[in-house]
Amino acid sequence: MKRRDFLLGASAVGLTSPALFKAAIAPAFAQPAPAGARIVRAAIFPAIGFSRVGNGDEWFLAPEVPGLLNEPQGGFKQSPSRVKKQVQRFRVYGFDDQGRVVRELGTADNVRWTVHVANSKAAWYGFSNAMDRGDITPGIPGAQRNNFIAPDKREEMLIINPGPVQISGASVNAGGSDAKYNMAGQFWKKLPVGLGHLRTDDAGRLLVFPASGVSQTALPQNPVKDFTNNDGWHDDWADGWVKATVRVGGADVECDPAWVVCCGPKFAPQIEPIVSLYDVGREVMISTGHMKAIAGQVSFRRDVLPILRRAGMMQWVADASYLIAAWLDLDDLSNPDVIKKLAVADAAARPAREKVLAAFRKPGGGDQRVKAVPLMLGDGVNYPGSRDSWLTLTPSQYAILGAWAKGDFVNDYEDAKADAVKQLDDMPLAMRPEALTRAALDACSGGAFHPGVEITWPIRQAALYRTPKDTPFPFRIAISTRKGLAQDVGLQLNPQNVFAGNPSRPDAGAPIGPQAPGDLTRWMGVPWQGDAFSCQSVLTADGFPTPVWWPALLPVDVLPEEFYKRMMRTDLPVEERLRFYHARAPWSRGAAGIGLHVEAGYTDGLRRMIELWTQMGVVVRRTGPKDVPGVPEEVYVEVQRGSMNLASDN
Repeated sequence: MKRRDFLLGASAVGLTSPALFKAAIAPAFAQPAPAGARIVRAAIFPAIGFSRVGNGDEWFLAPEVPGLLNEPQGGFKQSPSRVKKQVQRFRVYGFDDQGRVVRELGTADNVRWTVHVANSKAAWYGFSNAMDRGDITPGIPGAQRNNFIAPDKREEMLIINPGPVQISGASVNAGGSDAKYNMAGQFWKKLPVGLGHLRTDDAGRLLVFPASGVSQTALPQNPVKDFTNNDGWHDDWADGWVKATVRVGGADVECDPAWVVCCGPKFAPQIEPIVSLYDVGREVMISTGHMKAIAGQVSFRRDVLPILRRAGMMQWVADASYLIAAWLDLDDLSNPDVIKKLAVADAAARPAREKVLAAFRKPGGGDQRVKAVPLMLGDGVNYPGSRDSWLTLTPSQYAILGAWAKGDFVNDYEDAKADAVKQLDDMPLAMRPEALTRAALDACSGGAFHPGVEITWPIRQAALYRTPKDTPFPFRIAISTRKGLAQDVGLQLNPQNVFAGNPSRPDAGAPIGPQAPGDLTRWMGVPWQGDAFSCQSVLTADGFPTPVWWPALLPVDVLPEEFYKRMMRTDLPVEERLRFYHARAPWSRGAAGIGLHVEAGYTDGLRRMIELWTQMGVVVRRTGPKDVPGVPEEVYVEVQRGSMNLASDN
């Protein structure tokens, strides 16, 4: 990676950030430490970070500013068949005795990093649904994966455990070739598995590189049969703790630790999910006292804009959302002109705001409208008619929109200081730590958890986090002290022992409690590619609109690049160009049913996606035509799609 790309992290290609894509921050809320303040505590940020696997050797940095999702130089893929890795960067900040940021700590402060990630999917239990919804959506018990492996052999056979890896200094392992910093282990006591490696940047910040997205089976003649549970298989996802020690005032200080998750690619990397992991986590942090409930005036830019923008952007990845105006008589919430009008706080604009609020499904389960936003499935898909059948905004998100609809908000949509923010270091120092955590979590799906995309339902349980007595910083995963990484709660996992643990092994703790390396990703599908293929849309008895799962991460309906190119041709009649603009194609087209297959269906797609995921297109921002009425100035196009022919080497 070139130095310029490294420093900017995600430099824009062809487009600067448009009016709608503003940094979702409110500088007026920053509380800096006074000059001369003394550092009494240090913490790592983001609190939870996400690296994403890729089979390419090029990479880009994970988002660091909420709302800014620019395209890296050369795109998110380095070729149609090679996906760039997303790399999470971690920083350390020092705080005074009032919890205010004093400064970022670096190589001059002797920052020493230690990371311990693992993959324990094969040693966990099969996933059916979320187990924390009680009688509304009863949890379905799951049997142990690979239950033919004896209990005393499961740790060594099924856990891919590199152990702790240390790194310190500036620009260490810059090329990534030093084996000393590899995170690697074994599966089935015979298959070597890499889970990524560590580097540092020129300021001594930690860079966590993910693995390459490889999945394998240790058993002969063992094809994938299920979307989440396949015995004998492993992949190279991972998660675990990130620790650091710094030298402050002549003494070593242990930093508040963070957590890193290495998961699958985001195939619509410039589109955020309507409900993000930050939104879900905020509800937990409010319940623990780490954060305050929504009350009083809200910021349009920081609080309201992300919700409206995300809802509007779904049209580029799901047909049902593309037809939202027809379903709900709702204006295009991705149109900057519409947003600018909705940012006005006067009484005359209140009916327009209330109309938008009414389009969103109310949280709590009582609102069972099919034609409501989000047009997405909920945790209760196993139970038709469940109060969890549909995804809703979180209570805080809905409260934000409620305050906005009433006019109880600050119109800071146009803010010169915030508009000037193009990267993290442009922000006021006091805002940077929180921005890092929010940017990392905002890019990830907050539901439905069936099981989800990056991680799943345990993340909304307070028992996973450190309490305010332990740390003043929110979103801090509590670290387990259990001896092994394999956690045995019996022959099956159920809604009782998932919270209580195994009575005969109290030292092992409960699954919903402090976490060990590998614990957050163990719930996800193994191998990961099958679940990615299976989660598209679901046909319902109502017919239309067709609900979807996680289109901001795994698109459903897209505008292919070939259609885009024809739409941009000025030699074609406007009517023909509009036909191409309005046409959409399935993102997963070609993943199943290509060639002379015995079974050209669902399980065929699960198996083929293990190889074809590298060929899938990514949805990115492109300039629209200026001479075709009805087409926006900016459109989102599926690009860099490879061949679905497994024999192709493009």
